[in-house]
Amino acid sequence: MLGKKVLLELIGWVITVVVVVLVLLPIYSYIGGNYPFYEENIVFIVIALTFIRYIFLLKHHWLSASKWIKALFFFIPIPLFFYLMGGFYDFQAYSDEVGLGAMLTGLPYEAQSNITKYIRTEMVLFWSAAFLANLAMPLRMLISIWREINKGTH
Repeated sequence: MLGKKVLLELIGWVITVVVVVLVLLPIYSYIGGNYPFYEENIVFIVIALTFIRYIFLLKHHWLSASKWIKALFFFIPIPLFFYLMGGFYDFQAYSDEVGLGAMLTGLPYEAQSNITKYIRTEMVLFWSAAFLANLAMPLRMLISIWREINKGTH
């Protein structure tokens, strides 16, 4: 049974890596290494997908048997909240002050418009998903710990 849970976790991480690559590939193909938000973007995607997976598939996860790990995941969202807010603030400030088009010099206007829309949309999407999953994670861990203590289930 533990082997199936570990396999499920590995499959989840492989899917997360594939999504990160597929989402960032258009940005890299147009901008290359000049995009200053690769780190934040990767963290937003990883937090969103991982926390959503943990929230909805916790009973199938191999870490669900430990109250201590669930308690840890109750407190991890606190510093992540500040990182998410700071990362999105930096992106928004750069977008407002400098403009995303500044990274795309040399491209036709239509290509610049399309890629800036894409960057803004995917950043807002994954930041929102990460933010909401980060808010829901402590609640889910609390429910799971309560169920384990009081009912004997996860």
